[in-house]
Formats: sequence, C-alpha cells, structure tokens
Amino acid sequence: MSAIKVAAKIQPAKQALIFFHGLGDSGSGFSFLAEILQRDPAFSHTKFIFPNAPEIPITVNGGQEMPGWFDILDWNLGSNNVDRIRFSASLKGLENYVQEEINDGIEPANIVVGGFSQGASLTLAASVSLPIKIGGFVALSGFCFNEKFLNEVKNTNNLQTPVFHGHGTADQVVPYQIAELSRDYFKSNCNMNDYKFQTYNGLQHSTCPEEMKDLVVFLKGALNVQDI
Repeated sequence: MSAIKVAAKIQPAKQALIFFHGLGDSGSGFSFLAEILQRDPAFSHTKFIFPNAPEIPITVNGGQEMPGWFDILDWNLGSNNVDRIRFSASLKGLENYVQEEINDGIEPANIVVGGFSQGASLTLAASVSLPIKIGGFVALSGFCFNEKFLNEVKNTNNLQTPVFHGHGTADQVVPYQIAELSRDYFKSNCNMNDYKFQTYNGLQHSTCPEEMKDLVVFLKGALNVQDI
C-alpha cells in the first residue's frame, strides 16, 4: 500500500499517528490532521502516515471500483456477512505499518492507529486483533461488531490500551445507534477497559472542531507528549 507521509517537524521522530481513510477517499483526505496537530508544539516530534486503500469493487455500489479497505456486501450494518479476505488483508497491512514504525525506532507505546468511517471499522477490529501493544486507537464515525469474524482474530494484547470513539448523533451513513452497539460490544464482549465514547450532537458523517479538540487531548495522553 502507498501512503501520504508527513515528517515530524523536529527530528528524530518519537511518535507516530497512522490514520486510515474512509470508503472512496484517499490518504490525502485526512492529511489535514497533521496540519492541525503540528500547530501544537507538543506534536513537534510526531510523524504522520495516511495509507491509501486499493481500488476494489464494492458490492453495494453495483460492483463499482473505488478505494476501500474491504468490500461492503450488504447494507445490513449489523450483519456478520464480512469480506473476510480483504478485511484480513487490510488488518495485516495495518500491522505492517505499525511494524515499519517500530523498525524506524518508534516505541510501540508511542504509536496510535486511527481511522474514519471504514477506516474506523478497521481500527476497531485492530484494537482486539493487533499482535502488538501500542499507545492507542482512534475511531471517528465508524463501527465494528462483526462478532463471528472478530472472535476468530481477537487477542488480549490491547485490552488496556485507550480507545477514542467519536460519533455524531445525526450521522446519516453510520447511524448513531449502530455506533452505540459497537461501543457496547467492545466494552462488554471484548472487555476493553479504557474505551472512551464521545457523542457530538447534530454532527453528521464528518468531523467538527469540538471533536478535534477532544482528539488532541486524547492523543497527547496516548502518544505520551507534553505541552510545551
């Protein structure tokens, strides 16, 4: 997979944020996060990686090809009908990105993985399946509670790892109630002990300044950076 990469303002890099975009988007679509965070001196040593999904046919869109981490087989968001092959491949790709940062000298505890929409689904699955304990996970406007699939891949490496899950009450793509079910699944069925679910009233399938402020606070803790 290719990726948009933004170097740390001050070298050497000591932290890394790896962020996965949503369906039909690209890594550049969320590279604005680097611009926002690099305004804060606390993130001067943080590097940013925004992977690009491959072009794949999407079943619910009539087989039209677009960037995606996995196929969407039907619009039943609670279905266990999962594109296992591509989902598993994307999880392996996520793991490879994490390992690449570790190989470059970043401590695992100073790495956060995040995503928006379909990228958030991938991130949430990684929170219970990634074989490496990292600093944190960020899921924006997404969900994931494909129990049968997750039961096959999950482990206990990140049960204590903090998760930030932000979702808007007016989301027309992933309804708020679906996000709540996802939260309940990870907290109850997966025993995630540090799962922060943040609600944004009136927010649709997007981000907002309030969510960005909350994200900055979360990332400072998860990436072990200090205010300067």
